[in-house]
Amino acid sequence: MGRFEIDDDHGSTRVIGALQRQLLALLILRAPRWTSPDVLSEALWPDDASTGTEGRLHLHVHRLRGRLGAAAIESGPDGYRLDIPSGAVDVWRFERLISEVLADHFRGRTDTELLRRLEEGARLWRGVPFPEVDHPDVRAERYRLEEMYLLAQETRFEHLLDRGEHEAALEVLTPVARAYRTRESLQVQWMTALHRVGRRSKAIEVFESARRHLMALGLEPGRELLAVRAMVLEQPRAEAVGRQELGAPSVSLEDEGALRRDLAQSRAPEKCLPVRRRLARVLAMKGELDEALELLGQIEAQYRAHGQEDDEAGALGDLASVVGVTGDLSRALRYLDEAEGLEERTTDTDATLHLLRGLLLTHAGRIEQAAEIMTQVRRPSVIDPSPAHSDAVIDYAALWWRVRSQVDRRLGNHDAAVEGSRRAYRLAVLGEPQVDSGPMLVELASSLRDAGSAECFEWFHRALRDAHGAGRLPMAACAHAALAKARLCWGEPESALMHGREALSIARRCGCWGYAARASKRVADAAGALSDPMRAAWYYCEALSFYRRVEYPLLPDIRSELEERVTASSRIPERMIDNGQGLCARSSLRVR
Repeated sequence: MGRFEIDDDHGSTRVIGALQRQLLALLILRAPRWTSPDVLSEALWPDDASTGTEGRLHLHVHRLRGRLGAAAIESGPDGYRLDIPSGAVDVWRFERLISEVLADHFRGRTDTELLRRLEEGARLWRGVPFPEVDHPDVRAERYRLEEMYLLAQETRFEHLLDRGEHEAALEVLTPVARAYRTRESLQVQWMTALHRVGRRSKAIEVFESARRHLMALGLEPGRELLAVRAMVLEQPRAEAVGRQELGAPSVSLEDEGALRRDLAQSRAPEKCLPVRRRLARVLAMKGELDEALELLGQIEAQYRAHGQEDDEAGALGDLASVVGVTGDLSRALRYLDEAEGLEERTTDTDATLHLLRGLLLTHAGRIEQAAEIMTQVRRPSVIDPSPAHSDAVIDYAALWWRVRSQVDRRLGNHDAAVEGSRRAYRLAVLGEPQVDSGPMLVELASSLRDAGSAECFEWFHRALRDAHGAGRLPMAACAHAALAKARLCWGEPESALMHGREALSIARRCGCWGYAARASKRVADAAGALSDPMRAAWYYCEALSFYRRVEYPLLPDIRSELEERVTASSRIPERMIDNGQGLCARSSLRVR
Protein backbone atom coordinates (compact mmCIF):
# COMPACT_ATOMS: atom_id res chain seq x y z
CA MET A 1 0.00 0.00 0.00
CA GLY A 2 1.80 3.09 -1.27
CA ARG A 3 5.29 1.57 -0.98
CA PHE A 4 7.27 -1.68 -1.23
CA GLU A 5 8.77 -2.48 2.18
CA ILE A 6 9.48 -5.65 4.14
CA ASP A 7 9.13 -5.37 7.92
CA ASP A 8 10.75 -7.89 10.26
CA ASP A 9 12.30 -7.99 13.72
CA HIS A 10 15.20 -5.91 12.46
CA GLY A 11 13.09 -3.08 11.00
CA SER A 12 11.92 -2.09 7.54
CA THR A 13 13.74 -2.78 4.29
CA ARG A 14 12.79 -1.24 0.97
CA VAL A 15 12.41 -3.53 -2.03
CA ILE A 16 14.84 -1.96 -4.46
CA GLY A 17 14.72 -2.67 -8.17
CA ALA A 18 11.82 -2.60 -10.61
CA LEU A 19 12.14 -6.33 -11.41
CA GLN A 20 12.11 -7.31 -7.72
CA ARG A 21 9.01 -5.21 -7.09
CA GLN A 22 7.24 -6.61 -10.13
CA LEU A 23 8.11 -10.21 -9.20
CA LEU A 24 6.84 -9.72 -5.63
CA ALA A 25 3.65 -8.03 -6.89
CA LEU A 26 2.88 -10.92 -9.27
CA LEU A 27 3.49 -13.55 -6.58
CA ILE A 28 1.22 -11.64 -4.16
CA LEU A 29 -1.52 -11.39 -6.80
CA ARG A 30 -1.44 -15.14 -7.51
CA ALA A 31 -0.94 -16.46 -3.98
CA PRO A 32 -1.53 -19.18 -2.92
CA ARG A 33 -1.65 -20.51 -6.50
CA TRP A 34 1.39 -21.69 -8.42
CA THR A 35 2.75 -19.51 -11.24
CA SER A 36 4.78 -21.07 -14.04
CA PRO A 37 8.26 -19.74 -14.83
CA ASP A 38 7.13 -18.90 -18.38
CA VAL A 39 4.41 -16.54 -17.11
CA LEU A 40 6.81 -14.80 -14.71
CA SER A 41 9.57 -14.54 -17.32
CA GLU A 42 7.22 -13.07 -19.91
CA ALA A 43 5.98 -10.54 -17.36
CA LEU A 44 9.49 -9.48 -16.30
CA TRP A 45 11.09 -9.52 -19.80
CA PRO A 46 8.25 -9.17 -22.31
CA ASP A 47 10.56 -8.32 -25.23
CA ASP A 48 13.16 -11.04 -24.57
CA ALA A 49 12.40 -14.45 -26.08
CA SER A 50 15.83 -15.93 -25.37
CA THR A 51 16.33 -19.09 -23.32
CA GLY A 52 18.39 -17.27 -20.68
CA THR A 53 15.37 -15.72 -18.98
CA GLU A 54 14.77 -18.81 -16.81
CA GLY A 55 18.19 -18.45 -15.18
CA ARG A 56 17.66 -14.78 -14.57
CA LEU A 57 14.24 -15.54 -13.05
CA HIS A 58 15.80 -18.07 -10.69
CA LEU A 59 18.38 -15.43 -9.63
CA HIS A 60 15.67 -12.87 -8.85
CA VAL A 61 13.67 -15.45 -6.90
CA HIS A 62 16.80 -16.26 -4.91
CA ARG A 63 17.34 -12.57 -4.09
CA LEU A 64 13.71 -12.15 -3.05
CA ARG A 65 14.00 -15.19 -0.79
CA GLY A 66 16.94 -13.49 0.88
CA ARG A 67 14.65 -10.63 1.83
CA LEU A 68 11.54 -12.63 2.72
CA GLY A 69 13.09 -15.81 4.17
CA ALA A 70 14.02 -19.01 2.41
CA ALA A 71 10.66 -20.70 3.04
CA ALA A 72 8.58 -17.72 1.87
CA ILE A 73 8.74 -18.70 -1.83
CA GLU A 74 8.16 -22.33 -2.68
CA SER A 75 9.34 -23.92 -5.93
CA GLY A 76 7.97 -27.03 -7.57
CA PRO A 77 7.04 -28.64 -10.88
CA ASP A 78 4.35 -26.01 -11.45
CA GLY A 79 6.66 -23.08 -10.82
CA TYR A 80 6.71 -20.73 -7.81
CA ARG A 81 4.25 -19.59 -5.18
CA LEU A 82 4.27 -17.32 -2.14
CA ASP A 83 3.79 -19.14 1.18
CA ILE A 84 3.48 -16.60 3.98
CA PRO A 85 0.77 -15.98 6.63
CA SER A 86 -2.44 -14.35 5.44
CA GLY A 87 -1.88 -11.34 7.69
CA ALA A 88 1.64 -10.71 6.43
CA VAL A 89 0.67 -8.55 3.43
CA ASP A 90 -1.11 -5.24 4.03
CA VAL A 91 -3.07 -5.59 0.76
CA TRP A 92 -4.46 -8.91 2.00
CA ARG A 93 -5.36 -7.44 5.40
CA PHE A 94 -7.09 -4.52 3.72
CA GLU A 95 -9.10 -6.73 1.36
CA ARG A 96 -10.17 -9.13 4.11
CA LEU A 97 -11.27 -6.35 6.51
CA ILE A 98 -13.12 -4.36 3.86
CA SER A 99 -14.83 -7.48 2.49
CA GLU A 100 -16.06 -8.46 5.95
CA VAL A 101 -17.27 -5.00 6.93
CA LEU A 102 -19.05 -4.40 3.62
CA ALA A 103 -20.73 -7.78 3.96
CA ASP A 104 -22.07 -6.70 7.37
CA HIS A 105 -23.16 -3.38 5.89
CA PHE A 106 -25.10 -5.07 3.09
CA ARG A 107 -26.77 -7.33 5.64
CA GLY A 108 -28.19 -4.22 7.30
CA ARG A 109 -25.84 -3.52 10.23
CA THR A 110 -25.60 0.16 11.15
CA ASP A 111 -24.00 0.13 14.60
CA THR A 112 -21.00 2.02 15.96
CA GLU A 113 -18.79 -1.06 15.68
CA LEU A 114 -19.38 -1.18 11.93
CA LEU A 115 -18.36 2.47 11.62
CA ARG A 116 -15.22 1.81 13.68
CA ARG A 117 -14.21 -1.04 11.35
CA LEU A 118 -14.81 1.14 8.30
CA GLU A 119 -12.48 3.74 9.81
CA GLU A 120 -9.91 1.02 10.51
CA GLY A 121 -10.10 -0.10 6.90
CA ALA A 122 -9.61 3.47 5.69
CA ARG A 123 -6.45 3.76 7.80
CA LEU A 124 -4.99 0.68 6.10
CA TRP A 125 -5.08 2.51 2.77
CA ARG A 126 -1.72 4.27 2.68
CA GLY A 127 -1.57 5.00 -1.01
CA VAL A 128 -1.93 3.35 -4.40
CA PRO A 129 -1.16 -0.39 -4.16
CA PHE A 130 1.90 -1.80 -5.95
CA PRO A 131 3.45 1.58 -6.87
CA GLU A 132 5.85 1.77 -9.81
CA VAL A 133 4.76 -1.62 -11.17
CA ASP A 134 3.36 -1.56 -14.71
CA HIS A 135 1.74 -4.83 -15.72
CA PRO A 136 -1.82 -5.49 -16.95
CA ASP A 137 -2.63 -7.86 -14.08
CA VAL A 138 -1.22 -5.44 -11.50
CA ARG A 139 -3.12 -2.50 -13.01
CA ALA A 140 -6.36 -4.47 -12.88
CA GLU A 141 -5.76 -5.46 -9.24
CA ARG A 142 -4.82 -1.90 -8.35
CA TYR A 143 -8.08 -0.65 -9.86
CA ARG A 144 -10.11 -3.34 -8.07
CA LEU A 145 -8.59 -2.50 -4.69
CA GLU A 146 -9.11 1.21 -5.27
CA GLU A 147 -12.79 0.52 -6.04
CA MET A 148 -13.07 -1.41 -2.77
CA TYR A 149 -11.46 1.49 -0.92
CA LEU A 150 -13.83 4.05 -2.43
CA LEU A 151 -16.86 1.85 -1.83
CA ALA A 152 -15.82 1.50 1.82
CA GLN A 153 -15.30 5.24 2.14
CA GLU A 154 -18.68 5.99 0.56
CA THR A 155 -20.30 3.53 2.98
CA ARG A 156 -18.51 5.20 5.89
CA PHE A 157 -19.65 8.65 4.82
CA GLU A 158 -23.19 7.36 4.28
CA HIS A 159 -23.29 6.08 7.87
CA LEU A 160 -21.99 9.40 9.22
CA LEU A 161 -24.58 11.36 7.24
CA ASP A 162 -27.39 9.04 8.33
CA ARG A 163 -26.33 9.45 11.96
CA GLY A 164 -26.48 13.23 11.62
CA GLU A 165 -22.71 13.63 12.19
CA HIS A 166 -22.35 16.09 9.34
CA GLU A 167 -19.28 17.96 10.59
CA ALA A 168 -17.45 14.65 11.21
CA ALA A 169 -18.50 13.48 7.74
CA LEU A 170 -17.13 16.66 6.19
CA GLU A 171 -13.81 16.29 8.01
CA VAL A 172 -13.10 12.86 6.55
CA LEU A 173 -15.05 13.23 3.31
CA THR A 174 -13.56 16.46 1.98
CA PRO A 175 -9.99 15.22 1.21
CA VAL A 176 -11.26 12.01 -0.40
CA ALA A 177 -13.89 13.77 -2.51
CA ARG A 178 -11.36 16.43 -3.51
CA ALA A 179 -8.97 13.70 -4.71
CA TYR A 180 -11.67 12.02 -6.84
CA ARG A 181 -13.45 14.94 -8.49
CA THR A 182 -14.97 12.81 -11.26
CA ARG A 183 -16.45 10.21 -8.88
CA GLU A 184 -19.95 11.57 -8.76
CA SER A 185 -21.14 9.53 -5.77
CA LEU A 186 -18.47 11.19 -3.60
CA GLN A 187 -19.40 14.63 -4.90
CA VAL A 188 -23.06 13.92 -4.09
CA GLN A 189 -22.16 13.01 -0.50
CA TRP A 190 -19.91 16.06 -0.18
CA MET A 191 -22.66 18.40 -1.40
CA THR A 192 -25.21 16.73 0.89
CA ALA A 193 -23.00 17.20 3.96
CA LEU A 194 -22.36 20.85 3.07
CA HIS A 195 -26.07 21.44 2.50
CA ARG A 196 -26.97 19.98 5.88
CA VAL A 197 -24.59 22.27 7.77
CA GLY A 198 -25.98 25.28 5.89
CA ARG A 199 -23.05 25.87 3.49
CA ARG A 200 -25.15 26.07 0.33
CA SER A 201 -22.78 28.28 -1.66
CA LYS A 202 -19.90 25.88 -1.03
CA ALA A 203 -22.11 22.96 -2.12
CA ILE A 204 -22.79 24.73 -5.43
CA GLU A 205 -19.04 25.36 -5.81
CA VAL A 206 -18.44 21.62 -5.42
CA PHE A 207 -21.00 20.93 -8.13
CA GLU A 208 -19.42 23.42 -10.55
CA SER A 209 -15.95 21.97 -9.93
CA ALA A 210 -17.21 18.42 -10.50
CA ARG A 211 -18.96 19.55 -13.68
CA ARG A 212 -15.74 21.10 -15.04
CA HIS A 213 -13.74 17.95 -14.33
CA LEU A 214 -16.39 15.78 -15.98
CA MET A 215 -16.54 18.05 -19.03
CA ALA A 216 -12.76 17.73 -19.41
CA LEU A 217 -13.41 14.01 -19.92
CA GLY A 218 -16.23 14.70 -22.35
CA LEU A 219 -18.90 13.80 -19.77
CA GLU A 220 -21.96 15.58 -18.40
CA PRO A 221 -23.04 15.51 -14.72
CA GLY A 222 -25.17 12.46 -13.93
CA ARG A 223 -28.76 12.60 -12.78
CA GLU A 224 -27.93 12.02 -9.10
CA LEU A 225 -25.47 14.92 -9.08
CA LEU A 226 -28.03 17.14 -10.81
CA ALA A 227 -30.67 16.02 -8.31
CA VAL A 228 -28.65 17.03 -5.25
CA ARG A 229 -27.88 20.38 -6.90
CA ALA A 230 -31.62 20.93 -7.42
CA MET A 231 -32.31 20.02 -3.80
CA VAL A 232 -29.69 22.49 -2.54
CA LEU A 233 -31.16 25.26 -4.70
CA GLU A 234 -34.82 24.60 -3.97
CA GLN A 235 -34.65 24.01 -0.21
CA PRO A 236 -32.54 26.78 1.32
CA ARG A 237 -31.89 26.08 5.00
CA ALA A 238 -32.95 28.67 7.54
CA GLU A 239 -29.43 28.67 9.02
CA ALA A 240 -27.91 29.64 5.68
CA VAL A 241 -30.28 32.36 4.50
CA GLY A 242 -32.18 35.11 6.18
CA ARG A 243 -35.90 35.33 6.76
CA GLN A 244 -36.02 38.12 4.18
CA GLU A 245 -34.96 35.73 1.39
CA LEU A 246 -37.29 32.99 2.58
CA GLY A 247 -40.23 35.22 3.22
CA ALA A 248 -42.21 34.81 6.39
CA PRO A 249 -43.25 31.15 6.64
CA SER A 250 -46.97 30.52 6.49
CA VAL A 251 -46.50 28.05 9.36
CA SER A 252 -45.79 30.14 12.46
CA LEU A 253 -44.78 29.22 15.98
CA GLU A 254 -45.30 30.99 19.22
CA ASP A 255 -42.15 32.44 20.75
CA GLU A 256 -40.63 29.70 22.90
CA GLY A 257 -38.58 32.23 24.86
CA ALA A 258 -41.64 34.31 25.70
CA LEU A 259 -43.53 31.24 26.91
CA ARG A 260 -40.62 30.23 29.15
CA ARG A 261 -40.44 33.75 30.58
CA ASP A 262 -44.17 33.67 31.34
CA LEU A 263 -43.68 30.41 33.21
CA ALA A 264 -40.72 31.74 35.16
CA GLN A 265 -42.60 34.87 36.22
CA SER A 266 -45.87 33.17 37.18
CA ARG A 267 -46.48 32.61 40.91
CA ALA A 268 -49.65 30.51 40.55
CA PRO A 269 -48.79 26.98 39.37
CA GLU A 270 -52.39 26.12 38.50
CA LYS A 271 -52.51 29.12 36.13
CA CYS A 272 -49.33 28.00 34.37
CA LEU A 273 -50.86 24.87 32.88
CA PRO A 274 -52.25 26.47 29.68
CA VAL A 275 -48.90 28.18 29.06
CA ARG A 276 -47.01 24.95 29.68
CA ARG A 277 -49.35 23.18 27.30
CA ARG A 278 -48.66 25.76 24.58
CA LEU A 279 -44.92 25.45 25.24
CA ALA A 280 -45.13 21.65 24.90
CA ARG A 281 -46.90 22.14 21.58
CA VAL A 282 -44.13 24.44 20.30
CA LEU A 283 -41.41 22.03 21.47
CA ALA A 284 -43.15 19.13 19.71
CA MET A 285 -43.33 21.13 16.47
CA LYS A 286 -39.58 21.82 16.70
CA GLY A 287 -38.77 18.16 17.25
CA GLU A 288 -37.82 18.45 20.92
CA LEU A 289 -40.13 15.55 21.65
CA ASP A 290 -38.67 14.30 24.95
CA GLU A 291 -39.11 17.67 26.67
CA ALA A 292 -42.59 18.08 25.16
CA LEU A 293 -43.66 14.66 26.46
CA GLU A 294 -42.24 15.40 29.89
CA LEU A 295 -44.21 18.66 30.08
CA LEU A 296 -47.43 17.03 28.91
CA GLY A 297 -47.00 14.21 31.41
CA GLN A 298 -46.70 16.75 34.22
CA ILE A 299 -49.74 18.66 32.93
CA GLU A 300 -51.86 15.51 32.72
CA ALA A 301 -50.87 14.56 36.28
CA GLN A 302 -51.88 18.01 37.55
CA TYR A 303 -55.27 17.84 35.87
CA ARG A 304 -55.81 14.33 37.20
CA ALA A 305 -54.91 15.40 40.77
CA HIS A 306 -57.45 18.25 40.65
CA GLY A 307 -60.20 16.13 39.07
CA GLN A 308 -60.34 18.25 35.91
CA GLU A 309 -61.45 15.43 33.64
CA ASP A 310 -62.12 17.56 30.55
CA ASP A 311 -58.63 19.01 30.67
CA GLU A 312 -57.13 15.65 31.61
CA ALA A 313 -58.67 14.03 28.53
CA GLY A 314 -57.34 16.89 26.39
CA ALA A 315 -53.84 16.46 27.83
CA LEU A 316 -53.99 12.74 27.08
CA GLY A 317 -54.99 13.62 23.53
CA ASP A 318 -51.96 15.91 23.29
CA LEU A 319 -49.75 13.09 24.58
CA ALA A 320 -51.19 10.77 21.94
CA SER A 321 -50.50 13.33 19.20
CA VAL A 322 -46.86 13.86 20.22
CA VAL A 323 -46.19 10.15 20.77
CA GLY A 324 -47.74 9.53 17.35
CA VAL A 325 -45.12 11.84 15.82
CA THR A 326 -42.39 9.54 17.20
CA GLY A 327 -44.06 6.64 15.38
CA ASP A 328 -45.09 4.78 18.54
CA LEU A 329 -48.70 4.46 17.40
CA SER A 330 -49.51 1.59 19.77
CA ARG A 331 -48.61 3.73 22.76
CA ALA A 332 -50.50 6.70 21.31
CA LEU A 333 -53.64 4.59 20.91
CA ARG A 334 -53.32 3.48 24.55
CA TYR A 335 -53.34 7.15 25.62
CA LEU A 336 -56.50 7.63 23.58
CA ASP A 337 -58.09 4.56 25.20
CA GLU A 338 -57.44 6.14 28.59
CA ALA A 339 -58.76 9.52 27.45
CA GLU A 340 -61.89 8.00 25.97
CA GLY A 341 -62.46 6.22 29.27
CA LEU A 342 -63.29 9.67 30.59
CA GLU A 343 -65.63 10.30 27.69
CA GLU A 344 -68.92 9.86 29.57
CA ARG A 345 -67.93 12.59 31.98
CA THR A 346 -66.41 15.02 29.42
CA THR A 347 -68.25 17.52 27.25
CA ASP A 348 -65.80 18.93 24.71
CA THR A 349 -63.13 16.37 23.94
CA ASP A 350 -64.92 13.21 22.84
CA ALA A 351 -65.32 14.03 19.12
CA THR A 352 -61.76 15.39 18.89
CA LEU A 353 -60.37 12.25 20.54
CA HIS A 354 -62.27 10.09 18.05
CA LEU A 355 -60.78 12.10 15.18
CA LEU A 356 -57.29 11.68 16.64
CA ARG A 357 -57.89 7.94 16.76
CA GLY A 358 -59.00 8.00 13.13
CA LEU A 359 -55.83 9.91 12.20
CA LEU A 360 -53.57 7.40 13.95
CA LEU A 361 -55.43 4.50 12.35
CA THR A 362 -54.87 5.94 8.87
CA HIS A 363 -51.13 6.13 9.62
CA ALA A 364 -51.23 2.49 10.71
CA GLY A 365 -52.96 1.49 7.47
CA ARG A 366 -56.26 0.57 9.14
CA ILE A 367 -58.37 2.60 6.72
CA GLU A 368 -61.67 0.73 7.19
CA GLN A 369 -61.59 1.40 10.94
CA ALA A 370 -60.74 5.06 10.35
CA ALA A 371 -63.58 5.35 7.81
CA GLU A 372 -65.99 3.84 10.35
CA ILE A 373 -64.97 6.48 12.91
CA MET A 374 -65.69 9.23 10.37
CA THR A 375 -69.27 7.99 10.11
CA GLN A 376 -69.65 8.26 13.88
CA VAL A 377 -68.27 11.74 14.60
CA ARG A 378 -70.26 14.83 13.77
CA ARG A 379 -69.49 16.67 10.55
CA PRO A 380 -68.36 20.25 11.26
CA SER A 381 -70.78 23.05 10.59
CA VAL A 382 -67.92 25.20 9.26
CA ILE A 383 -67.47 24.78 5.50
CA ASP A 384 -65.56 27.94 4.67
CA PRO A 385 -63.46 29.76 7.29
CA SER A 386 -64.62 33.02 8.77
CA PRO A 387 -63.08 35.25 11.46
CA ALA A 388 -66.39 34.99 13.31
CA HIS A 389 -65.77 31.35 14.18
CA SER A 390 -64.10 30.48 17.47
CA ASP A 391 -60.67 28.82 17.61
CA ALA A 392 -62.20 25.61 18.97
CA VAL A 393 -64.69 25.39 16.11
CA ILE A 394 -62.01 26.04 13.47
CA ASP A 395 -59.62 23.58 15.13
CA TYR A 396 -62.23 20.81 15.10
CA ALA A 397 -63.27 21.53 11.50
CA ALA A 398 -59.67 21.56 10.25
CA LEU A 399 -58.93 18.25 11.98
CA TRP A 400 -62.15 16.68 10.61
CA TRP A 401 -61.32 17.61 7.03
CA ARG A 402 -57.72 16.48 7.47
CA VAL A 403 -58.79 13.01 8.60
CA ARG A 404 -61.50 12.89 5.94
CA SER A 405 -58.89 13.74 3.30
CA GLN A 406 -56.50 11.05 4.52
CA VAL A 407 -59.21 8.40 4.50
CA ASP A 408 -60.35 9.39 1.01
CA ARG A 409 -56.81 9.47 -0.30
CA ARG A 410 -56.03 5.97 0.96
CA LEU A 411 -59.32 4.68 -0.41
CA GLY A 412 -58.47 6.09 -3.85
CA ASN A 413 -61.04 8.90 -3.80
CA HIS A 414 -58.50 11.43 -4.99
CA ASP A 415 -60.77 14.32 -6.00
CA ALA A 416 -62.52 14.21 -2.62
CA ALA A 417 -59.14 13.98 -0.87
CA VAL A 418 -57.82 17.08 -2.65
CA GLU A 419 -60.95 19.06 -1.85
CA GLY A 420 -60.89 17.94 1.79
CA SER A 421 -57.22 18.82 2.23
CA ARG A 422 -57.77 22.26 0.67
CA ARG A 423 -60.56 22.96 3.14
CA ALA A 424 -58.45 21.68 6.06
CA TYR A 425 -55.57 23.96 5.06
CA ARG A 426 -57.77 27.06 4.61
CA LEU A 427 -59.32 26.48 8.02
CA ALA A 428 -55.96 25.88 9.71
CA VAL A 429 -54.38 29.02 8.24
CA LEU A 430 -57.26 31.09 9.61
CA GLY A 431 -56.92 29.50 13.05
CA GLU A 432 -53.15 29.99 13.46
CA PRO A 433 -51.35 29.97 15.82
CA GLN A 434 -53.89 27.97 17.81
CA VAL A 435 -54.39 25.58 14.88
CA ASP A 436 -51.35 23.89 13.33
CA SER A 437 -51.52 24.30 9.55
CA GLY A 438 -48.23 22.45 8.88
CA PRO A 439 -49.67 18.92 8.65
CA MET A 440 -52.54 20.20 6.48
CA LEU A 441 -50.00 21.73 4.09
CA VAL A 442 -48.18 18.41 3.68
CA GLU A 443 -51.52 16.58 3.38
CA LEU A 444 -52.62 18.90 0.56
CA ALA A 445 -49.37 18.28 -1.33
CA SER A 446 -49.70 14.53 -0.81
CA SER A 447 -53.33 14.50 -1.99
CA LEU A 448 -52.35 16.33 -5.17
CA ARG A 449 -49.47 13.89 -5.65
CA ASP A 450 -51.72 10.85 -5.38
CA ALA A 451 -54.21 12.51 -7.73
CA GLY A 452 -51.42 12.76 -10.32
CA SER A 453 -51.28 16.57 -10.29
CA ALA A 454 -47.89 18.24 -10.79
CA GLU A 455 -49.25 21.08 -8.65
CA CYS A 456 -48.12 18.95 -5.71
CA PHE A 457 -44.50 20.08 -6.17
CA GLU A 458 -45.43 23.72 -5.60
CA TRP A 459 -47.03 22.76 -2.28
CA PHE A 460 -44.22 20.39 -1.28
CA HIS A 461 -41.67 23.15 -1.83
CA ARG A 462 -43.78 25.52 0.22
CA ALA A 463 -44.02 22.92 3.00
CA LEU A 464 -40.25 22.47 2.98
CA ARG A 465 -39.61 26.21 2.95
CA ASP A 466 -41.97 26.68 5.87
CA ALA A 467 -40.62 23.72 7.83
CA HIS A 468 -36.98 24.78 7.51
CA GLY A 469 -37.82 28.45 7.95
CA ALA A 470 -39.67 27.79 11.22
CA GLY A 471 -37.22 25.14 12.44
CA ARG A 472 -39.89 22.42 12.41
CA LEU A 473 -37.90 19.19 12.10
CA PRO A 474 -40.76 16.62 12.19
CA MET A 475 -42.64 18.51 9.49
CA ALA A 476 -39.46 18.75 7.38
CA ALA A 477 -38.85 14.99 7.72
CA CYS A 478 -42.45 14.22 6.76
CA ALA A 479 -42.38 16.60 3.79
CA HIS A 480 -39.05 15.31 2.44
CA ALA A 481 -40.28 11.70 2.67
CA ALA A 482 -43.58 12.55 0.97
CA LEU A 483 -41.76 14.49 -1.77
CA ALA A 484 -39.44 11.52 -2.29
CA LYS A 485 -42.51 9.42 -3.10
CA ALA A 486 -43.69 12.11 -5.53
CA ARG A 487 -40.34 12.11 -7.30
CA LEU A 488 -40.56 8.33 -7.62
CA CYS A 489 -44.07 8.63 -9.09
CA TRP A 490 -42.75 11.12 -11.65
CA GLY A 491 -39.85 8.81 -12.61
CA GLU A 492 -37.07 10.77 -10.86
CA PRO A 493 -35.37 8.22 -8.56
CA GLU A 494 -32.19 10.28 -8.15
CA SER A 495 -34.13 13.19 -6.69
CA ALA A 496 -36.19 10.73 -4.62
CA LEU A 497 -32.95 9.34 -3.20
CA MET A 498 -31.82 12.82 -2.14
CA HIS A 499 -35.09 13.73 -0.44
CA GLY A 500 -35.37 10.32 1.20
CA ARG A 501 -31.91 10.70 2.71
CA GLU A 502 -32.76 14.20 3.94
CA ALA A 503 -35.90 12.87 5.57
CA LEU A 504 -33.95 10.03 7.19
CA SER A 505 -31.27 12.35 8.54
CA ILE A 506 -33.80 14.78 10.04
CA ALA A 507 -36.02 12.03 11.46
CA ARG A 508 -33.04 10.38 13.16
CA ARG A 509 -32.01 13.69 14.67
CA CYS A 510 -35.37 14.37 16.36
CA GLY A 511 -36.37 10.78 17.14
CA CYS A 512 -39.28 10.50 14.69
CA TRP A 513 -38.78 6.80 14.07
CA GLY A 514 -41.99 6.36 12.09
CA TYR A 515 -40.85 9.02 9.64
CA ALA A 516 -37.38 7.45 9.63
CA ALA A 517 -38.90 4.10 8.62
CA ARG A 518 -40.92 5.79 5.87
CA ALA A 519 -37.83 7.64 4.63
CA SER A 520 -35.74 4.45 4.62
CA LYS A 521 -38.38 2.75 2.48
CA ARG A 522 -38.36 5.66 0.02
CA VAL A 523 -34.55 5.49 -0.24
CA ALA A 524 -34.78 1.73 -0.78
CA ASP A 525 -37.42 2.16 -3.49
CA ALA A 526 -35.24 4.76 -5.21
CA ALA A 527 -32.16 2.52 -4.97
CA GLY A 528 -34.16 -0.32 -6.51
CA ALA A 529 -35.23 1.94 -9.36
CA LEU A 530 -31.56 2.85 -9.88
CA SER A 531 -30.56 -0.86 -10.11
CA ASP A 532 -28.70 -0.80 -6.80
CA PRO A 533 -30.12 -3.93 -5.12
CA MET A 534 -27.69 -4.11 -2.21
CA ARG A 535 -28.37 -0.54 -1.11
CA ALA A 536 -32.10 -1.22 -1.49
CA ALA A 537 -31.87 -4.32 0.71
CA TRP A 538 -29.96 -2.40 3.38
CA TYR A 539 -32.53 0.41 3.55
CA TYR A 540 -35.47 -2.01 3.56
CA CYS A 541 -33.78 -3.65 6.58
CA GLU A 542 -33.44 -0.21 8.17
CA ALA A 543 -37.13 0.50 7.62
CA LEU A 544 -38.10 -2.72 9.40
CA SER A 545 -35.65 -1.90 12.21
CA PHE A 546 -37.20 1.55 12.76
CA TYR A 547 -40.72 0.10 12.77
CA ARG A 548 -39.66 -2.48 15.37
CA ARG A 549 -38.01 0.21 17.47
CA VAL A 550 -41.39 1.77 18.26
CA GLU A 551 -43.50 -1.38 17.86
CA TYR A 552 -45.22 0.26 14.93
CA PRO A 553 -48.47 -1.66 14.29
CA LEU A 554 -47.66 -2.69 10.72
CA LEU A 555 -50.33 -4.69 8.96
CA PRO A 556 -49.16 -8.28 8.31
CA ASP A 557 -49.30 -7.87 4.53
CA ILE A 558 -47.19 -4.69 4.66
CA ARG A 559 -44.60 -6.33 6.91
CA SER A 560 -44.50 -9.37 4.61
CA GLU A 561 -44.04 -7.10 1.59
CA LEU A 562 -41.09 -5.34 3.23
CA GLU A 563 -39.47 -8.64 4.22
CA GLU A 564 -39.94 -9.99 0.69
CA ARG A 565 -38.30 -6.87 -0.73
CA VAL A 566 -35.32 -7.34 1.58
CA THR A 567 -34.92 -10.90 0.31
CA ALA A 568 -35.50 -10.01 -3.34
CA SER A 569 -33.13 -7.03 -3.26
CA SER A 570 -30.41 -9.14 -1.65
CA ARG A 571 -30.20 -11.42 -4.69
CA ILE A 572 -27.50 -10.14 -7.07
CA PRO A 573 -27.95 -11.27 -10.68
CA GLU A 574 -25.06 -13.30 -12.03
CA ARG A 575 -25.15 -11.19 -15.22
CA MET A 576 -23.67 -8.31 -13.20
CA ILE A 577 -20.30 -10.06 -13.28
CA ASP A 578 -19.60 -9.27 -16.94
CA ASN A 579 -22.10 -6.60 -17.86
CA GLY A 580 -19.60 -3.76 -18.09
CA GLN A 581 -20.04 -2.60 -14.50
CA GLY A 582 -16.66 -4.15 -13.95
CA LEU A 583 -14.80 -4.51 -10.73
CA CYS A 584 -17.34 -2.84 -8.47
CA ALA A 585 -19.90 -5.51 -9.26
CA ARG A 586 -17.32 -8.27 -8.76
CA SER A 587 -16.06 -6.82 -5.50
CA SER A 588 -19.66 -6.70 -4.28
CA LEU A 589 -19.98 -10.39 -5.07
CA ARG A 590 -16.77 -11.19 -3.24
CA VAL A 591 -18.06 -9.87 0.07
CA ARG A 592 -21.18 -12.01 0.19
